[in-house]
Amino acid sequence: MAAARDEQILEGFLCPICKADLKSATQLTSHFESLHQQEQDVLKSLKDIFGKAKKIILNNDESDLKETFDRALKFSYQERAYYPEEVQTVGLSRSSTDYFKAVRSARRERYATETNKLLIRLDKLVCNMPPEPSQRKQHEQEVVPWLDGGLVKLCPNCAKAFNLTRRKHHCRLCGSILCHDCSMFLDLNIARSMVDPSVAAPSAPEHEVTEKNGLRLCEHCYNLIDLRKQVQESRNSKSIVVTAYEQMRSLMDQAEPAVAMYEKMCQSLFDGETTYNLSDVNAMRGRIGKLAEGIDLLSKQIAGAPSAPGSRGAKLQASIRAAAAHYIKENLLSLRKLPTETQIDEVRQQRYERAQKQIEKERMQAERDRNSTPGTSSNRGNESLENSANHDDDNPILEQMNIIRGYIKEARKELKFEEVAILEANLKELKKEYQFQMLSNKMN
Repeated sequence: MAAARDEQILEGFLCPICKADLKSATQLTSHFESLHQQEQDVLKSLKDIFGKAKKIILNNDESDLKETFDRALKFSYQERAYYPEEVQTVGLSRSSTDYFKAVRSARRERYATETNKLLIRLDKLVCNMPPEPSQRKQHEQEVVPWLDGGLVKLCPNCAKAFNLTRRKHHCRLCGSILCHDCSMFLDLNIARSMVDPSVAAPSAPEHEVTEKNGLRLCEHCYNLIDLRKQVQESRNSKSIVVTAYEQMRSLMDQAEPAVAMYEKMCQSLFDGETTYNLSDVNAMRGRIGKLAEGIDLLSKQIAGAPSAPGSRGAKLQASIRAAAAHYIKENLLSLRKLPTETQIDEVRQQRYERAQKQIEKERMQAERDRNSTPGTSSNRGNESLENSANHDDDNPILEQMNIIRGYIKEARKELKFEEVAILEANLKELKKEYQFQMLSNKMN
């Protein structure tokens, strides 16, 4: 028993001959083949033992894996059988929309109320501001009470102490105290435009805003006023489509009287009148063509503006484009055809001949009336002709006619044909008056 206890027990991959521990089956096999070649039966038995052991180990692993897979598959089948197409019910829910709206409305009301108070104070400061700079500080203190400077030792914004170099200043809208570095200045012109809609807001300040030309404000008041200013600008601003549509409507409003004037000028040419000439009508036609081109470009710009396909805005833009194209085709491109120079000359010649016949008829009637009266009418007629010839250069009617002709020439250059028509009518009246004056002189 004692000898058996004292005998050492060895474990591992031991060589059966030399009892050496080879640590692995491969090393044991190579060791036995190299050192104990004479013991082939023992080597064969070792190989058989290792092969059987390997097979047993591999078979056990495969069986374990197969058993595990079968178990998981069975569990999944059980889960599916346990929940056959079960629909999950909706649990308890609660909407927080009303709470969010209440919080938002409270904050909006607080900021809106505070901003309105600041605007009321701003109105009183700007509208009743005295012209003298010496009285301005007293006026600002009367509108907004200022905080006592002895109660504040540090700037509430930057937390720096006030001293001789860092003086105390007051916000003109809330009366709080702050230093110069933390002050912000609002331009007086911008302030006037905010409280008075009739005053146009400046696009950009022409000079640096200081205490002399602005109001000193704290950061909180300045941000509220600036936010209100941005809201006003966004409400007054117009989109690209609206701006283009207004411009297109303005061109259409200009085109309507231009087309009417063109028709009037054409009719005047067909009637043989000398108020307008062919170059005037061609200039008016070119002006109408430019208006049509502008309307077409603006309508294309409106139709090409970005919008969601199939939306109401896209349909509206397409309708505006179609209406503009129809307006151009029906009103601006279907103008009356102009007469040729030959036709104009023929009509004017006929009109001139009719006028000459009428003048000759009136002259013969005047001579018959003059011959029927007794006395030395012929001598008086000769004297009147001499007097009229002597006084033609000093006749105010002729001077006025020359002035009107100059006005007509300037109006033609500027394509103001309505003024040309009015001036031509005045010139005709003066011509008739001059002819009547000459005829009366002949009769006298």
